[in-house]
Amino acid sequence: MFGMSDLLTTAFLLEAGKKIIKLGVIIVGAELALHFSRLLIERFFFSTTGARAFYFEEKRANTLSSLLKNIIRYALYFMVLVMILQEFSIDTTSIIAGAGVIGLALGVGAQSLIKDVITGFFIIFEDQYAVGDYIVAGDMAGTVEDMGLRITKLRDGNGVLHIIPNGAISRLSNYTRGHMQAVINVPVPYEADIGKVFSVLERACREIGAEYPEVIDIPKVLGVVDFHNGEVIIRLIAKTRALEQVKVETALRRRIKVLFDAENIPQSTIARPTGYQSPNVQE
Repeated sequence: MFGMSDLLTTAFLLEAGKKIIKLGVIIVGAELALHFSRLLIERFFFSTTGARAFYFEEKRANTLSSLLKNIIRYALYFMVLVMILQEFSIDTTSIIAGAGVIGLALGVGAQSLIKDVITGFFIIFEDQYAVGDYIVAGDMAGTVEDMGLRITKLRDGNGVLHIIPNGAISRLSNYTRGHMQAVINVPVPYEADIGKVFSVLERACREIGAEYPEVIDIPKVLGVVDFHNGEVIIRLIAKTRALEQVKVETALRRRIKVLFDAENIPQSTIARPTGYQSPNVQE
């Protein structure tokens, strides 16, 4: 029988002290590594001083920094657990192998979820679109109402909310980034004075460019682009703010109609170019 005096030997106390110190070093080291990694992530995403290689909007920065912090934290927890078990001479090979098997099983069973999360990560990281942008993804179009690592929510022109898994987004068009282009075709009969027509169209372009802040550059008369059914087709283009091209097109048509009437220029129906469709028009 072993008594308490047998356990409290100098050798036992020294060994126990070493174990406690090692465990303390492991835990403190993990805490320092976790704190240091958080500082690096915060500096990378939220630094306000010095040159930055990347710029992230606040929502993207919060999402990505939170994801990276969680990944690093759980990885450190697992490493600490393995190191502590090794200090007590417990074989961790089976634990590591079991974790690998469990991870593989989860990966096979949740491939679509993993695909959604990874795709969502790159959508946010690359800033492909953001809340408030008007996008077309596959056969769905609308304004981005909410976005996360797994799903994107679109509100279409009819008010219907579409919830799209990020992994299902293979191609998309963003109508909100940069400028858009207003394009209209003006059919004019052959018998009209083409010089006078160009003069009136240029006047309409100048007036609309001066009156509408949605116009980035003064609209331009591109020229005659086609002949069709006894008419010449003259095309006008204008660089506009995102999603404001329809408003500018409407204003141009109205001004052209008024000026044509005032100058007694014969006219036909003013149409868009074949195949052109505004993102605001619901079929």
